[in-house]
Amino acid sequence: MQFLTPFFIFAGVLSATVPLIIHLLNRERAQRLVFSTIRFIRMSSQANIQKHKLKKLILLIIRMLILGLLGFAFARPFFANQLAVTGNAGGHRHVVLILDNSFSMSYRNSLDRGKQLAIAVVDQLRPSDRATLIKVSNATQTAKPLDTEHDLLRTAIDSVSLTNHTTDFLNAIQSADELLQEVKIGQKEIVLISDLQTLGWERFIETDQLSPNVTIRFKDLHPEDTHNLAISDIKVPSIVLMDQRRLEVIVRVANFGNRDFEKVPLNLFINQKLIETKLIDVATHDITDVWFQVPLTDHTKQYGYAELPDDPIMIDNRRYFQFEGRQTIEVYCLNGEPNRDSRNNEIFYLQKATQALQKIVPIRFKSVSHFLSPDQMKDADLIILANVGNLTEKMAKDLKSFVKSGGSLFITGGDQLDLDNYTLMLGTDRDSLLPCHLVAFVGDAADRDQYRIIANLDYNHPIFQPFKNPNHGDFSTSRFYRYIQAIPNDDARILARFDDQNPTLIEKEYGQGRILCFTSSIDREWTDMPIHAVYLPFLHEAIKYLALNQSTQATNYLVGDVVELNNYNLPANTEVAIFNPQGHETRLKINELGSALYSDTELTGIYSVHASGAENRKFCVNPDSRESNLTSKNAEELTSMLTNPNQQPTEISKEMIITYQENTEKNQSLWWYAMLTLFALTIGEMFLANRV
Repeated sequence: MQFLTPFFIFAGVLSATVPLIIHLLNRERAQRLVFSTIRFIRMSSQANIQKHKLKKLILLIIRMLILGLLGFAFARPFFANQLAVTGNAGGHRHVVLILDNSFSMSYRNSLDRGKQLAIAVVDQLRPSDRATLIKVSNATQTAKPLDTEHDLLRTAIDSVSLTNHTTDFLNAIQSADELLQEVKIGQKEIVLISDLQTLGWERFIETDQLSPNVTIRFKDLHPEDTHNLAISDIKVPSIVLMDQRRLEVIVRVANFGNRDFEKVPLNLFINQKLIETKLIDVATHDITDVWFQVPLTDHTKQYGYAELPDDPIMIDNRRYFQFEGRQTIEVYCLNGEPNRDSRNNEIFYLQKATQALQKIVPIRFKSVSHFLSPDQMKDADLIILANVGNLTEKMAKDLKSFVKSGGSLFITGGDQLDLDNYTLMLGTDRDSLLPCHLVAFVGDAADRDQYRIIANLDYNHPIFQPFKNPNHGDFSTSRFYRYIQAIPNDDARILARFDDQNPTLIEKEYGQGRILCFTSSIDREWTDMPIHAVYLPFLHEAIKYLALNQSTQATNYLVGDVVELNNYNLPANTEVAIFNPQGHETRLKINELGSALYSDTELTGIYSVHASGAENRKFCVNPDSRESNLTSKNAEELTSMLTNPNQQPTEISKEMIITYQENTEKNQSLWWYAMLTLFALTIGEMFLANRV
């Protein structure tokens, strides 16, 4: 036993001697009295005197104990293990349990077995040991503080449930390490209960090692022989033209197990209707792509999923997708110079290019000399401004609304453009429709000896991907005699540059739509590109990209993603209702930017979004297929990876010892029992003193 304030022990001992001293000083002396007959008196007095002396002796002892216990209580006693001051050896244990509840833990009830192991660890703790629980998937949640409430910890362990998330241990281990750094003395230990899936360790680097004197133990739940068949991906175009008659859906099935699968039925459903079933074979640790040809019967947005039979992990046996059927592509072109002869017409070559494209993709191309009416704009997929000189405020407002709601805009240069007017009407800030600031005209279209060529292309962009192969078109053969110098906005993307590094083609996403700005002309007035082979396929790819990929609002998400519901063109504070796959409703309000953030994507399936005055929308949420791979890390390898090789024994300072003693005394609270005993003795002393 030790004392935080040992001075009070000596004070208590000295105080206990005070009743003894008083007793000795006030001791009564016997007097002799002579009586004639004293035989009966002697017998009575001797008995009373002995009883009186015993009571006084007991009373004296009680008073001495009261004062002694008072000093004992103020000395704040506690029982301490001498090994407790050796840093991480002996003393109280401080244990952080990390329990994996990602969806791979559904394999053969791994989570239930993990919870049993966690409770077994808690059962081995002493009452004074401190422990906590961290639940981990790709999100980390601490269930309770690091304390001695072990019954509460057992309840927290029992309540852990599976999630649909992937595994990521980095944040959980860092959180556990930070908790244990607040502990100055005692054992500091992390117990990780998981299938130790390889995916969960991908983000670890050497600097993520544990702090000195923090140890880690693993409870490995990974089964020896695993098998899991999963749908890892579905490829389907978001927009399908109805004249194609059939939709091609490619379903990728991955075998993450140690045995071959043969004649496994793969079902394809669209709008809850079974379209086709195919029997597939997938070899060990292999993938296979399965093609489905789906007849198109409806031009509305449609939803479907592919499904495998049940196996040890259920969530990855179904994957959702959606697509939209279209009858044709509506392209409207506002001609900035319509009154010239046909060959010199601004859109002569553009019209020829679209006529060729109509043989591949159904396009309805309409050239107009006046700005579109509201009905025309409503039907349009793409609007081309070909060398259009000036824009009015109404035109600019209508164009912004058109693009924001999902349309696409293609702006081409020419000598008719009023650069100041475009800047004024369309703006140059982040909320502007124009992807760049149009600075000045550069070059002389009449001087054919001076020209620029396209020197840099973004071959990762869908427009230029078909030209990535050197034999598929050379843009450097085209000469540009005049162009518009432009400075791109921060949120714009440069797709092509001239050899002087000025932009040729700039893209910007705006709301649900996008804008392309071509800084030269689309005809031969400023360039000879229309007579080169790349002109036709370039325009084809640009038109298809703008018209068929008009929406930047993603429709496919992974579990846990935050969905931005944007561009409803509704007033701020308008309510939007989101229904999850189980029909649970969440209501959000549109903010001043015209969007709302929805984060409750914990379930896989199809979510629907409803807003008054706007078209209903839907989006799909699928599991991350990386979690389906059950490959695990070795516990010994992980211990070596996490343990700091330069660990040094912690030097125990006087402050650390004092802190440990204070915490130990606080947890034991022996002074409280001393005070209860003192209170009981005080009551007994009062009772006995009244009878002496």
